Amino acid sequence: MSPAIHPDFSHVETWIFDLDLTLYAPEHNIMEQVRNRIAAYVEDYFKVDGERAHQIRYDYWRKYGTTLGGLMVEHGVDPHGYLDFVHDVDMTLLQPCDRLRAGIEALPGRKLIFTNADAPYAERVLAARGLEGLFEDVFDIHRMEHKPKPAMDSYHALCGQLGIDPAAALFVEDSAHNLEPAKALGMTTVWINHSADAEAGDNRPQFVDHEIQDVAHWLAAGKD
Repeated sequence: MSPAIHPDFSHVETWIFDLDLTLYAPEHNIMEQVRNRIAAYVEDYFKVDGERAHQIRYDYWRKYGTTLGGLMVEHGVDPHGYLDFVHDVDMTLLQPCDRLRAGIEALPGRKLIFTNADAPYAERVLAARGLEGLFEDVFDIHRMEHKPKPAMDSYHALCGQLGIDPAAALFVEDSAHNLEPAKALGMTTVWINHSADAEAGDNRPQFVDHEIQDVAHWLAAGKD
């Protein structure tokens, strides 16, 4: 049974997917490249060593949702140049996934990307995974006015600009804290837990409706 016809998803009209670590797994090593590029940017900007650069990167991510958020708020960094630099990564590490494409394609209703990255990078990821042409829109960091998930403003912007009824929407995301605002708006939430104890349920936050390990498997198997 596919998620599309599972009783828990019969109300869903809009399927919203995060991008990084959602439509590909951590072992593809894309985000590790991005994190290292972010640290390299920070290292050059602040003239600090690599260890300190990674600490700044992490501290800004924790405080602002993205390292870019901290750099913009505290230092007025131009987001376009920053994003061009940090997203200059090797996409050949990603491979097309026919099962993932088939699962997403079969979903009834609208399909959207909601990402703290920018649209050009998102399109490169989708192409590398063989997912081009499946999604109606990519709602990116620029359209959030650089207020990244989990800022509630970004969710209001997504729903307002794209005419989404949250009660008829489902959001799939690997960062659990990004699901809390979605749930508060009334969305059905699906957490991709990459940890070894995924699906045990012991650490599932109350704002998570469903916990999975892999999107392609979930779509094929119809997991609840």
